[in-house]
Amino acid sequence: MKKTPLVTLIAVTLTACGGGSGSSNSGSSQLIRHDSPPNSSSQLTTISSTGYSAGHDTENMTGLPVPAFVDANMEWQLQSQLSDDFNYTFTPTNNTTTEFGSGKWYNFYHNQWDGPGATYWQPDHVSVDGNEGKLKLRTSRNPSTSKQDKPGVNTGCISSNATVQYPVFVEASVSMADISLAAAVWLLSPDDTQEIDILEAYAGNGNGNGYFSKLIHLSHHSFIRDPFTDYQPRDRNSWWENTTSNGPLVQGNYDSWGEYSWNNGTRQYLQIGVNWINPWHFEYFINGELVRVLYANAFATKMNDRWEYSYPKVANDDLVIDGYQTVVTHSTDNGDFDFAALKAASNASKVSVIDPYDFQKGKGFHKAADIIINMELQSWWTHDPTDSELLDSSGKTTMLVDWVRVFKPVNK
Repeated sequence: MKKTPLVTLIAVTLTACGGGSGSSNSGSSQLIRHDSPPNSSSQLTTISSTGYSAGHDTENMTGLPVPAFVDANMEWQLQSQLSDDFNYTFTPTNNTTTEFGSGKWYNFYHNQWDGPGATYWQPDHVSVDGNEGKLKLRTSRNPSTSKQDKPGVNTGCISSNATVQYPVFVEASVSMADISLAAAVWLLSPDDTQEIDILEAYAGNGNGNGYFSKLIHLSHHSFIRDPFTDYQPRDRNSWWENTTSNGPLVQGNYDSWGEYSWNNGTRQYLQIGVNWINPWHFEYFINGELVRVLYANAFATKMNDRWEYSYPKVANDDLVIDGYQTVVTHSTDNGDFDFAALKAASNASKVSVIDPYDFQKGKGFHKAADIIINMELQSWWTHDPTDSELLDSSGKTTMLVDWVRVFKPVNK
């Protein structure tokens, strides 16, 4: 079992639009832009233009086609040492860092930190149900007020023993808990300085969480650990939503991702993935559909059937943050994704969208990363679940994962 040293007492925190977590989007006197764009491109495939269809078996981890584009002389190869369909049993245990899944995972965070805010990650809140073939992360009340002077939340966290590194496609099929807590699938370098958030969502709409419960955060963090400093894209489009007639929430008349996932006890799953192409180029997929691309100095995001190509606004030699990060819209298009439009936005931009403060010393996101799956009650969060919600025994406050799969492009 791999265990990473705790590099600082201030550990990684998933943050949201503008705030409250104590992290900052500044810390360098000199913004940088990527003047030599990566030799890569983003292209639609038959699947990624509209997403998985009724003809795709989304329960079949190995048979479901990879939606991301790969060159004609390449093919996607499953990485079996990291992929898992959870078709086995792992019984909850109080022993921290117990391995399961033939050594693929252990039942805690990748260092000794036990969670942000008033979160208490507990090893016995992690299990795998072999009958259902699902990873389960449950929740309960922790009466301790040692964090943030309020009762906390116990929940589960797992980390991979092996790491992933670009070029790589990572996807998970997740049914989020219908409760106002964060559900997360993410990649984090062992030194806690580079993070790619595949899924960050606050799915339950209770306790005043009507706004965030309809959104999915697609983002990343570039950190300095000492003194703690954090950059992440904070543009409004990083909070993805789809309110068109074919959007999953609209189609089923659901008020939140929690309600969609719980579905009155007949659980539904969201397939969400990232194609980490190189240190300066990420693609995000929801239900197989390409919905967001970060390339060098610009963003492309598809929301409500429209592609928007944008880049960060700069004033007084710094990023402009006004709640959300302010961006300049370079172009929009109601048609298919256009990589040329994204490159044009990148060329017009004054600053990198991957690492604008150069925390990674010109290397971008180059470090291998662990896969982490968890729930949490973050430090900035104000929509805390109630005691009665955390006592619910129906299963709606449990996060389920059907599978995690990892592919790398290889020569045919």
